[in-house]
This record gives sequence, structure tokens and C-alpha cells, in this order.
Amino acid sequence: MKVTNISAKIWIIIMGIIGLFFFTCILSFRSLYNQNLEQNYINAFEKTIQRVEHFAETDPELFLEQLDTINNASGHVEYRIFLDEDLGSQINLEEDLTPFQTKVIEDPDVLSSLRARETTQIIKTVRQENQIQTPFIMRLYRFEAAGEEMLLVSFGDLLFLNDLQSNFRDWITIIVILYLILGVWSFYYLKKRLGEPITELRDIAFDYATNDFSRKAQVRHKDELSQLGLAMNKMARSLETSGAATRQEKELLENIVTNITTGILYYNQDKTLLMSNPSGEEFLENSEQGYLPEDVRVPQFLEEKIQEVITNSEKIHFKHSANDFYYEVYIIPLFDETIENVRGVLVSVQDVTQERRLDTMRVDFINNVSHELRTPLVMIQGYSEAIVDDVAETVEEKHEMAKIIGEESRRMNRMVNEMLDLSRVESGYITLEKTKVSLSKFFNQLFSRFSTMASNGNVTLSLEIQPTLENYFMDRDKMDQVFVNLINNAIRHTIMADREEGQVKISVYLDTIVDEVLMEVQDNGTGIPEEDVPFVFERFYKADKSRASQRDNRIGTGIGLSLVKNIVEAHSGYVEVKSEMDVGTSFIVHMPYIDEKEQIMDNDFPNE
Repeated sequence: MKVTNISAKIWIIIMGIIGLFFFTCILSFRSLYNQNLEQNYINAFEKTIQRVEHFAETDPELFLEQLDTINNASGHVEYRIFLDEDLGSQINLEEDLTPFQTKVIEDPDVLSSLRARETTQIIKTVRQENQIQTPFIMRLYRFEAAGEEMLLVSFGDLLFLNDLQSNFRDWITIIVILYLILGVWSFYYLKKRLGEPITELRDIAFDYATNDFSRKAQVRHKDELSQLGLAMNKMARSLETSGAATRQEKELLENIVTNITTGILYYNQDKTLLMSNPSGEEFLENSEQGYLPEDVRVPQFLEEKIQEVITNSEKIHFKHSANDFYYEVYIIPLFDETIENVRGVLVSVQDVTQERRLDTMRVDFINNVSHELRTPLVMIQGYSEAIVDDVAETVEEKHEMAKIIGEESRRMNRMVNEMLDLSRVESGYITLEKTKVSLSKFFNQLFSRFSTMASNGNVTLSLEIQPTLENYFMDRDKMDQVFVNLINNAIRHTIMADREEGQVKISVYLDTIVDEVLMEVQDNGTGIPEEDVPFVFERFYKADKSRASQRDNRIGTGIGLSLVKNIVEAHSGYVEVKSEMDVGTSFIVHMPYIDEKEQIMDNDFPNE
């Protein structure tokens, strides 16, 4: 089983070292005891016995007299004297032998030597009842005293070492118990002082890895672990600060990338789209079809360009158009750390559709203005020369020519004023002089100005005003410009439709749901192409250019509806257009409804 806990590993190592030291000491002591101590005692016994035997040999009578004294003085060696002829019976008398000596006599080698009655020496061990092996030495020595053969039996035993061995075993038991107690205590100590702090630091580190810096390491002591905890706390504060800054920068970058008008697309080497912003997604939607698998999302034309950048490791720039949209595309290679291999490409897309349309409108505007100015200028120049050269013979002819010159001058002045008004309105330099205007009188006067144009084109003008809407506070002159443009366009396009019964109708009514006054100019003329409807209020934009061959459609500079839009918005309203080709068009002016008291206050503080 693999141990993964560091405190358990350290505990095992420490206990292993201590245990190895203890058991090495025990084994060394036992070896010292067995090999040295016991052997030394046996050797000492052997020398003592030899001295006693020498004494018995040299002076037997004195030896026998002092035998008891010798036994008392010899300590752990006991001497017995047996007559040779009585040896067999005397050795069986148990009262003459100690229990240990009895067990020694029962040893087969000892019995054999006794029966042989020869001088011999036996050194062996005897297992006692407590299972302790006790060494002994026994020597048989034959000598002669007072004319009789005697046998000196010398017993030397190490029984006195049994207590030492017992004590030694007791100490070993105590040491083992202390070792176990030390092991348990050291385990819990390491777990408390090492394992738990490390576990806590590990958990905190995992929390830090998930950007959770709420937990702090406890600093209780002054050891290395506490210093590590202190360092982790400081690191957490640093990471939290840098993480917050990184998140703010990332959020800022995401907001910038999301809200910029430039499209951003990031592809890796496999041409898989990894990142995009809304403008980039719009570019993909407007681009040509023929995509690779959905998880790749790269048009065919872009795939070829990306492969070219990856192959050549160089930035490229090209223009692309699709579905009436125009783009300038930059593809930039992104390199890895070695700055050798391309790890991906950044596609930057700039939508230039508006610029292209504005450029087209600018060209159309110049052409229209040139045409509009050239025609009256030619007429003014021609009639003025005719007057100067006296081509006109009568006063009436001269008056007629002067009248035409005046009309063309007013036409040029009106066109220039419209352009100046539009410039002032779009720049914000407009002041509204709101007054209480009678709606029926206002629109009837407009109809009277267009009655000739309408009757010549077989167009019927009609007016319908909700009875409760008698007056409205507005800038009369500015709103006059609005409806002159709308009515003029309505009549002109109705005439162009060449219908048997042309209709131009103005309806004024109150929408109580949204609390607005609606002024609608409706015709049954040619209508506006669906693709041109979103752009009719843009400057210099002229719808249905395919009809440019018709003289009536060429009239105008394309700024009238833009002026209408800006004036209505200055009144806090907006213009809505609904049109269907060959059916008709409806321009609806939405104006906020204000009761008379609020209208008076609004008149006191006019909008600018």
C-alpha cells in the first residue's frame, strides 16, 4: 500500500530509525551477554575449580578438613566428595543435591561421565522451568586421600544471571511499550503540527487556483510552515489584486472588442473560429455561402486568404463585396513564442458600405445639383440676353421673360435654402418658434399652393382632420417645409404612376394608445422599392434611379426627406414610411400630444 500522507511518511521513517536503534542495541547486548559475560564466568569457574583440584591433589587431608570453608567461600561453585565405591548410591540422594544440580545430573552426558568415574569436564546449558537456558560447568576429578579413592564433583552454575535475564526481558518489554506509546504520540503530533497545516495549505492552494481568495492560512507558530502560510497569504493578496486588475482589463477589452464597429475574427491554424465580435459575426452572415463544417465557420474565399497568410507568414489586405455590402479585410498572422510558426490569424473587417453609399450619393448629388442649377442658369442667361439684345419686341414679352427669370431665381434660391437649412439642422443650430397653429387652415393653405400642380396631373387632394384636433403648437415655417416636401413628392410620384384617378390624402388624428398626433400623407403613386425604403431619409439619396430617364424623377437634390426627418425630430417626433411598389406610399409624422397648458409652457421655453 502506497503511503501518500507526508506526516505518515515522516512518522514511518522516524519510528523506523528509532526502532532500528533500539533493536540493534538489544541484539548487541544479548550478543555481548551470550558471548562475553557467560563465557567469562565459565572461564573463571574453570580456573577456580582447577585451583581447588590442585589443592586436593597436593594436600588431600587439609583439603577435606577445609571443604566446608571452601564451599562457603567459593560462591557460585559447589564441591562434593564421593567415595569411589559409594558414588553410584550417593548421587541418587536428592537431599544431597539442589534442584538445578539434579537437572544437571539427569543430563545424559553427565550421567555417562559419572558412571565412567573418570576425570572429565562438561560445559553445557540446562533449560529450566521458566524456559531459560542456564549455562553450567561440571568437572569430575579422581584423587586419593587417607588411602581411599575419592571423586571430587565440582558444580558451577550461572543461576544468579537468571534474574539479570528476567530484568533484561522486563526492560525490553518496557522499552517496546514506550516505543509504541512514543509512536502513537509522535504520529498524532506530526499529524497535528505537520499533516493538518499542510492539508490546510493544500486546500487553500486549490481555492486560490479557482480564484477564491476568501480563506487565509492560519499563522500560529514561527516555524517554516507558518512562514509558508504567511507567504501564501501575501501571495493571495497579490493574486487577488492582479486578478481584479486582469478581470477589469479583460472586461474592458471584451467591451471594446464587442462594441467597436470593426469586425474581429480569430482563427487557429486549423481555421477554426475561436473568437469573434458582433461586427465579425455580421460579416460572416453577409458573406457568400459555401461554409465548411459548422464548427469551423469560415467562408470559402476567406479560407483561401487565411491559408495564404499561414503559408507566407505575411499580412494581406483585400476588398470584398457580398449582398450589397462592401468590406475592407486585413488578415494578420499571429506567431508562437519562437516567432517562427504561425499559431493563428486575426481577421480585421471594416464595413465601408456606408462610405460607398455616401460616395455614390455624393456623386449623384453633384450631378443633380449641377443639373438643377444649370437649367435655371441657362434660362436666366438666355432670357436676360434676349432682353438686353431687344429680342423681345413688346413690353408684354419682356415682362414674360422677366417673370420666367424671377421664377428660376426663386427655384435656385429655394434649393440653396434647403441645403443651408439641412446643414444647420444637422449641426444642431436650429431654433423652433412654436406657435398655436390651426391645422385645417395650415393644410388648406398648403393645398392651395399645389392645386395647379395637382389639377394638371389629374390628382385629387383631400384632407381629413379629427374634430378634437383643432390646433397644435409647432414651428409653422419649419413644418411648412416638411409638408411641402411630402406633398410635392406625393403629387409628383402619383403623376408618374399615370393613373386615371390619382389620390393624395392628408389625415390628422390622435392615437390615444401611444398619446401621439399622427399626420399622414398618403398617395397611390409609384411606390418606393423595398431595398430603398431604409435609406430614403439619408442625405442626397434618391430612390428608384432606374427611372432617371423620366424628367419628373430627376427633379430634386435628394435632401428634402433628410430635412423632413431632422425638423420632425427637432419637434421630438419621428417619421415613418410605408410603401408598396405600384400601389402607393404613406409618410406618417408622429408628433407628441401635449395638452394646451403644456403647449403654453412649451411655447415659453422653446426647444433648440
